[in-house]
This record gives sequence, C-alpha cells and structure tokens, in this order.
Amino acid sequence: MALLKAYQYFFYKLYRFYESSTYSRWWSDWKALVSIIVLEMWIYFSIEILYHYFFNIPMVSSDDRIDLGMLIFGFIVSVINWSLFIFQNKWRDFVEEFDKLSIKENRIGGTIVWIIIISITIFYWFYSIPLLGKLKYNS
Repeated sequence: MALLKAYQYFFYKLYRFYESSTYSRWWSDWKALVSIIVLEMWIYFSIEILYHYFFNIPMVSSDDRIDLGMLIFGFIVSVINWSLFIFQNKWRDFVEEFDKLSIKENRIGGTIVWIIIISITIFYWFYSIPLLGKLKYNS
C-alpha cells in the first residue's frame, strides 16, 4: 500500500509541475501520465540493453519490425497507469489528499521525485544508449 501511495505521489508531483506552467495548464493529468509511461519505458529499455550487454547476448535488429516485448510492456504499463490515475478521475482524490501535506513534506517528497526522474533520464541517455553501439546484433 505504501508503494501505491508513493506512485500516486509521483503522479501528483508531475501533475503539479504541469499545472504550474503558465502556458499550458490544460490536460495536466494526461501529461503526467505520459511522463510516467515514458520514464517506465526508459527503465525497460535500460534493463534490456544492460541484459544484452552484460550477458553478451546479441540483440535482434529491428530495422523492419517492432519489438513485440516492448509493445506488450508498453501496452500493459499504459493500461495499468490509465486505470490507476485517469479512469473515473481517480487522480483528483489523491491530488486533494496530497495538497494537504505540509510545505516541508512536499519539498522533501518533491526532491525525491525529481532525483528519481533525473537519475532515470541520465542513466538512460548517458549510460544505456551509448551501450547500444557496443552490442552485437542478429538480423
């Protein structure tokens, strides 16, 4: 249950980030959802790249076809996130709940959320993607 609360708080901080924008305050719930899905896909890609790199297993070249594992994972993650946040506007309940937190708790939580986001982004773009050039590929 605590993990679900943390996941909801993650969504909440992204939602509040998009709501604080002066130019695009529309669909902040969907933008937060898409951001979470993108971060989860980056984690999936990073794990897959590291798996192939460390175990010296050739990757299948996907020049002309879509990776079925990625497609299935993306679909499952999207459906789960949609049902947790968007379906029946569930996000509104926990946004109201987290709005009641103290400023100190929100700062600490926000710092943790942004450290996680920055870590995932750095790990994906500066560590995992460069490993793609070092992998073996099957066609």
